[in-house]
Amino acid sequence: MNTDYERALNADRRLRALADVVNALCEFIRPADTMCSGCAWDSLVKPLATPLIGWERGYPSEPAPDPEVGGGWKFVSGSDWLAVFEAAEKDRTPATTDTEKWLRTSEAWDAYCGELIRRLGAADPANGHGIHRHRRARSGEAS
Repeated sequence: MNTDYERALNADRRLRALADVVNALCEFIRPADTMCSGCAWDSLVKPLATPLIGWERGYPSEPAPDPEVGGGWKFVSGSDWLAVFEAAEKDRTPATTDTEKWLRTSEAWDAYCGELIRRLGAADPANGHGIHRHRRARSGEAS
């Protein structure tokens, strides 16, 4: 049986590579380590998955902006936001196959990411937040 998760894996090698990263992370975590599944999802997996599956798929990457002097908040009008969206939509890679159209849906996101979240949750040793090896005291130093 070919599940939607497997369909996503077979459609894009980058999705398979990301799944392999999650599998390795889950395999290498030890019971005494700290790997909060939510932290792993939010800080590592979700940012990598977002451009590959779901609504964000097909848009070109953006150049890195130079830092703004003074920083702070930047207000954007609705018309300016719409103009940026419409320009990006023109540069979006067209979805010409049924699989590509499907990869851009919430259904595909839920099938693929739901499985990765399930695996991260099953591997979570429930030792706190973050992702790092357990530190034990050795001669007064953390190892």
